[in-house]
Amino acid sequence: MRFLRVCLPILWIVGSVSADTPVETVRITKEMEFSAHRVNLGDFQSPLVTYDESIYLVWVDDQLRTCIAKKSPDGSIATNVIFEQTDPDPYHNEPSVGIDRDGYIHVVGNMHNSPYGRPDNGNPYYEHPWQYKVSDRPEDISSFTFVGDDPERTIPGTWISYPFFARDRQGVLHIAFRHRVRFNAGWSPGIMAGVVAQYDADARKWQMLGGTDYEHGVKTLIWNPDGVSAYQGYKVRVFFDRKNRMHVGWDVYTTKENRGGSGATHVLYTCSEDGGKTFRRADGQAHAKLPITVATGDVVFRSQSGDLYNLTHVGVLPDSVPATSFMGGGARLSRWRPGDGWSDAEEFPASFPARFVTDDRGVITAVGSGSLYRSSDGGRTWRRYSAEIGSASACIFDYPYLAQTGQLRYQAQSGGMVRVYTARFYSSQP
Repeated sequence: MRFLRVCLPILWIVGSVSADTPVETVRITKEMEFSAHRVNLGDFQSPLVTYDESIYLVWVDDQLRTCIAKKSPDGSIATNVIFEQTDPDPYHNEPSVGIDRDGYIHVVGNMHNSPYGRPDNGNPYYEHPWQYKVSDRPEDISSFTFVGDDPERTIPGTWISYPFFARDRQGVLHIAFRHRVRFNAGWSPGIMAGVVAQYDADARKWQMLGGTDYEHGVKTLIWNPDGVSAYQGYKVRVFFDRKNRMHVGWDVYTTKENRGGSGATHVLYTCSEDGGKTFRRADGQAHAKLPITVATGDVVFRSQSGDLYNLTHVGVLPDSVPATSFMGGGARLSRWRPGDGWSDAEEFPASFPARFVTDDRGVITAVGSGSLYRSSDGGRTWRRYSAEIGSASACIFDYPYLAQTGQLRYQAQSGGMVRVYTARFYSSQP
C-alpha cells in the first residue's frame, strides 16, 4: 500500500446574483486525483463516500485494477488494490463503495450479468455472481476479504448489474441493483427485476426488500412483465431525506408505448417511511402487493415515443415533496404536487444524465457541462458556478457528506484522471 501527502489547489468561484438576493460564494478544493481507465464512465455507481471525516474513493486505474483510496483528516492519502483484474467493458463495471454503521468498508464492482449463461473465457472475475469484498477492520483499507461466495455474508441476487450503495440518516447501509428472477426462459420479458437490499450490521447479513407476490417468487421490489424484450435498465436510485424517508426512482421499458423507440417509456417512484417494511406512492397510498409494476406503480412520467435514457435521479425539493429527473428531450424534472399529482416535466439546467441533489435547507444543485447550477427557490431561478466537472455523467455526489454537512463533495473524470472535489458554499447579504 502506498501513502502519499499532497498539497492541492483551492479554486474560488463567485456566481452572479441580483442586487436584492443573498450573495453566495463557493470554495472548491481538489482532494485527490488518480489515473483512471476509460471504464470509469460513471452514470450509475456510488464511487465516493465520506465516513468519520475520511474520504473513500473506488475507481478502475489505467492498469485495469479496481482500487480504493482513503484520505484521512490529516491530509494523508493511502491506496490499495481491491481486484487485480477488471473487465474492460467501458459501460458496466465501475465499482461502488459503502460503509456500514460500524465503519466496515464494502466494495462491489467488476461485474455485469455474471456469471450464469456467460462464457468465462478463462477470466477469474466471472467466477462468482457478486464481486464483493469487505474490509477486515473498520475504516481500514489495508486488507479485505472476498465474501461474494459466502452464502452467509454475500448480497442476495444473481446476474447482478448496476450496484449502488446508499446509507440512511441512521447509518444503515443499503444497496440497489438489477438482478435476474427467471431462468431457463431465454431472452424474454420479465426475467429481470430491480431491488433494494438492506444490511443488518449486527448480524452482518443482507436482506432483500420488497415481496414475492408475482409469478416468479424471487423476492424483489421492482418488476414488469411487459417489456420491449428481456431488457430493462432498472438503474434503481435511492435517496434518504432529512426525515429518513427512503425515496426510490427507476425507469421501465414497455412494449405498448415504445412504438419502435430505443429508450425507456416510464419513470416510476415509490417511498418508504418505515425502513423498507412497506412502500407507498407519493400520495401516501400503500402498495398492497410487491413487487411494483407499471400497472400498480406511481408513474411520474411516460414517453409515447420511448425516448427516455435508462437512468433517473430522485430526491426532494425545498417543501419536502419528492421529485425525479430524467433525460428525454433534454434534462427534465417532475415534482409531486399534493392534491394534483406529478407535475408536467419541466426543463432544468442540467446536462446528461440530469443529475441533481437537494440539501436539508432545500437548495437544489444540478450538474451541467463544466458547471454547477444552484436554486434556493425550488427551481424557479438558478445561479451558475463554473466548476471542474469533467464529464457530467461521471460527476457523482457523495450523499452521506451532503447529509452530514449540507455541502457538496463529488467525483469528476476527464483526461484519463479521476478526481475528488469538495465544494463549500457560503452565503452573506449584499
